[in-house]
Amino acid sequence: MKGMVYTTMVLLAAAGPAMASPACEKAFKTVGDPRNGALYMADLTLPGLKVQSALDQLRKIGGDDKFEVGGQLVDGDSGDQYLIQREGLRTPLVMVATADRTGRVTLATKLARGQTIEPQAAKQSMCEMLGKLKAGSQGDALAAAGRSQYPMPAVETVAAPDLSKKMGKEVKDTMALYRSAGAFKDMLLGTTTNKEDKGDRSATFLPLYAKYVGRRYQIDGQIYTVNTNTYSTKPGDVGSINYLVTPTRGLLRVRQNDTFNNNNYTIRCEFASDQAANFTMLRERDWAKLEGEISSIEESSMTLRNCRQAS
Repeated sequence: MKGMVYTTMVLLAAAGPAMASPACEKAFKTVGDPRNGALYMADLTLPGLKVQSALDQLRKIGGDDKFEVGGQLVDGDSGDQYLIQREGLRTPLVMVATADRTGRVTLATKLARGQTIEPQAAKQSMCEMLGKLKAGSQGDALAAAGRSQYPMPAVETVAAPDLSKKMGKEVKDTMALYRSAGAFKDMLLGTTTNKEDKGDRSATFLPLYAKYVGRRYQIDGQIYTVNTNTYSTKPGDVGSINYLVTPTRGLLRVRQNDTFNNNNYTIRCEFASDQAANFTMLRERDWAKLEGEISSIEESSMTLRNCRQAS
């Protein structure tokens, strides 16, 4: 455990050289008991800093500081950028940067149980990262460099069953770390791990979420269910479809019975507000080639938003 703590401290401290803003240092917060994995938060407001510019600048700032540059998701007047540290850590560390239209940018990271860092080291590192942000032309140049050096992955074309198989396996492999940690502890202590320990479970799953959120896919496949949002009051809420993702097996490529679809990793597509006409044409077992952006990832399913008919 000491090795884990030391590695976390070294990586978080790698942000310099930059001046940490006094305003950021004053606003820095540590929330929760460190023995459970504390939450660290830093924020800074830079008038004139646009949301997209802030997020793209942080792609470069984080990437240059040896973070794995994860997903980015913009929703109206705010957006999130995810940064991941893996080296030397059993449970990777995820930092979430949130920017809004006022020029405020917040950095937050929640350590897993057993991971600790001195609050002063976290404050210095996170505020130094925010201190590198620039508004105006300097910020535009830094953001452009971030997009160039650390671009979001290109749109990936994939069949729905293949994407389901890939994501299902990655989720299974990721969560095996959580299960194996519990099994080892049980073996040593003669106890039974509480599988509803959502804190540790979330910490294990979060790096996978951070890796994929914001990625774009063009998905081709048959529709399993058409989900009409009859009672929704959300503007532009058209509806969604779940893809048929049952696998085919054997030399004859015989497809598993449709009733087993929900036993596989679910792929859901929420339609963009301008796609109502396309959505009303779709029925169960129709074919649909759609392009969208991952907005949510769970252990049993993923959701893409703003789905549109692809050519």
